[in-house]
Amino acid sequence: MQLTKEQTEEKQAVAARLLTIKENSYKNMMSMQNADMDEAEETNEEEQNHFEDGKVDQSINRVEARASVVEALQHDIRTLANLDDIEPTEEIQLGDIIETDRGNFFVGAASDEFEVNGKKYRGISTDSPLYLALRGKHNGDSVEVNGSTFKLKNSY
Repeated sequence: MQLTKEQTEEKQAVAARLLTIKENSYKNMMSMQNADMDEAEETNEEEQNHFEDGKVDQSINRVEARASVVEALQHDIRTLANLDDIEPTEEIQLGDIIETDRGNFFVGAASDEFEVNGKKYRGISTDSPLYLALRGKHNGDSVEVNGSTFKLKNSY
């Protein structure tokens, strides 16, 4: 499948925007992680008592609770950074833009709605119910996901 110059540029712009969103989220998360670790270290160096022990435990618990989010963001960033290696095909795949009657989607990483060149997109992963339902479908096909019907207009 050969993409037009406009389609290629749109995919690159959408992927770049989503990558920036994920990188910013990762930086914010790491900033919070570092602040909590610094707080735990400072508190741990102070005179020990039950109150201080509790504060250290709270800081460490917050770091551990965010660890899976940090790992997920790292995975998303790696995925989005390597999309240029994927050759376009007729079937919907990682790195594709999916236009439906219910909105535009980008297959790469789950995200809230974002805008690129005046057009709104929502990021979805290859594990999302919408992606799984649309895989193998063609323009004009409809799928039902969680009680909502989506009509595939175009994908590339």
